This record gives sequence, structure tokens and C-alpha cells, in this order.
Amino acid sequence: MFCRRRVYGFVLFIALIAPASLFPLRGQDDTSAPSPAKKSAPQIVIDDDGTYHLPAMTIPMSTLMSKELKASLLYMDRGARDPKLSAKQPDGSTLLLRPFRDRQDALFPLHKQDMKLGGTHVIVYTPQDGPSARNKNRVLIQLHSAECWTDCNALGSQPIAFVGKIKVVAVDYGEPSFPVGVGDVTNVYTELLKTYKPQNIGIYGCSRGGNLVARSVAWFQKHNLPRPGAIGMLCASAGGDRGDMMYIGNALGNGTVYHPSGNPGERDLGNIDPADPMVNPVNFPEVLSKFPPSLLVTGTRSIDLSTGAYSHEALVKLGVESDLHVFEGGRHEFWYDPDPPECRQVYDIIVQFFDRHLGIGK
Repeated sequence: MFCRRRVYGFVLFIALIAPASLFPLRGQDDTSAPSPAKKSAPQIVIDDDGTYHLPAMTIPMSTLMSKELKASLLYMDRGARDPKLSAKQPDGSTLLLRPFRDRQDALFPLHKQDMKLGGTHVIVYTPQDGPSARNKNRVLIQLHSAECWTDCNALGSQPIAFVGKIKVVAVDYGEPSFPVGVGDVTNVYTELLKTYKPQNIGIYGCSRGGNLVARSVAWFQKHNLPRPGAIGMLCASAGGDRGDMMYIGNALGNGTVYHPSGNPGERDLGNIDPADPMVNPVNFPEVLSKFPPSLLVTGTRSIDLSTGAYSHEALVKLGVESDLHVFEGGRHEFWYDPDPPECRQVYDIIVQFFDRHLGIGK
């Protein structure tokens, strides 16, 4: 009897102090029951030819971007899908880019002259007090983005003319850009050669305008024109086939998905031949090796990152001086917005690059 009481008491004591894992309370999960199977992580499938099949994923904004650049990217990518904002106005502008133009007009007041050079329509941007003493014998030619003359001739010219205290000639080149556009650029360049030495002339452009810069330099070579002092291919390249960013960057930096029917950057360019050195100079060392010092600016969300990096590598391999700047979070044509600090840095990069490489004397 004594032993039975002691055993009963011991069992009651254990029951009172035992952890809940041994004696689950009502309403608690019974951890002894099998747990539900965990969902497997999405798998990346790789074909024999190296094609990657990526699962759907969520990509937040980079923590390395400024808040201003984040806001600008969201505005552009969302606005580009708004028919009211992206529709062409009677003057050829868009409501989407109007805030950037208004902001630049306030920040960068300049003299603007609408005229013709070599029979081609241009707008000349000149600092209100004239070019600086260092730049009085220098000039820059600016080539606008695709189908964006009214907005982009200003957006690509005003900040550089103002910050650099230099004259900038924006060329209203004919589109499709090849070979018509090359001819218009050549007309303006030839006319400026009557006043400026070639080493004192710089040419830069953005997107299709940047590609046209490379094609124009190749065209100058073919037609025995002196090469300019320096060039800038911004959000562009010296040619090349589609790279990784044509697929990834188009979604991240333009809010659209790449379609395999063709390169969006090459639509409506006429009868171009990728095997023509005038079209893809990056593939022809005998042409690319004669390029002047070259500046390339792109972003990690831009469709031109792959071809821009490839062009830079090809130029350096051939001994051509080339500067490549890649901005975290930068979308295609991101530098048109004057408020993000990254864009202000692009202005300084362009100005300083041409200042280093253009001649000074008459």
C-alpha cells in the first residue's frame, strides 16, 4: 500500500511539471504529428544550348539607388504605359517628358537658335554669356533618342551646354536613321568643319542617337572625313548582337517584356545589314580601331548594358581610349531627368570627358 501511494504520487508530480511537448494542452499543436510538406523553391531550368528558364520573381528597387532615381524610374516606367502621357502632342512632344523639359528650362537657361546647317534642321544651344574662354573654339553635336526630337533635342543638349559652358548643336536627323540619319549628321559635321578643327568637335547621342554616333564615325572613315576629337555613346553602343540585358533590362528598365520578333532598338531603321561595318562597327576591328576617345554611359536596368559593355571591351582591346560608366538602377535614357543626383553626375561626366579630349586652340 505504501509503495502504491508513492508511485501514484510520483506520477502525479511528473504530470504537473512535465513540458507541454510531452502532454499537449487543449488547443496546442501536437508536434508529434507529421508536419505538412514544405513548398520546394522554384527551380531554374537550363537547356542543352544554355537557355535559362527563370521562374517568376519579385525584384525590389536597389538599395544603392537614390530616392530621386527610384521615383524617376517608377514615373517613367508607369507613365510609358499610360496612353495619355505617352501619346504624341501636335508639336511632337509627350506629356510624359514635359516635367523634365520644364525643370530643365528652369535650371538651365540658354540661348536657342532654330536654323539649318548644311541643309539639315538643327537647334543651337549657347550659354547666355557665350561659351567659356576654354570652349570658344569647341562645339558639340548632339543626336536625340528615337522618335523624340521635340523633347529629346532639348533634354540631351541643355544640361551639357549649361554645365559645360559650351555650344551644342542638336541635329534633327531623318528617321529611319540609316542611312538617312548618317547623311544628315555628315552634312552638319561637314559644315562645322568650315569653322572648327575636327579635334575641337565632339559628337554624342542617346539611345538610337548614340548608335548613330558610332555609325557616323564609321561613315566618316569610309568617306575620308577627319575623325572628331571625341564621341559619346550614351545608353547605346557601337553595335553588336543582343545580349543578356535585351531580355532582362527591357522588363526592368522599360516596363515591357522583350519580344523575340526583333530588336526594339532597331525597328523602322530601313534596310540595315548587320554585316555592314557602317551598321555594326564593333564587329570590324579595322573600323573600330580608328575610333576617337569614346564615352559610354549606361545603367544596371538598361537594355543597352550588355552591348555598351561589349563595345567598351572591344575598344579597349584595340587600344582605343574608352570610358564606361554604369549607374546602379539606371534605366534606358535615365539621365534626362535633371533631379536625381546620378543624372547630375552624368552631366559632369560628359562635360569633363569632352573637356579632356577636345582640342583648345583654333
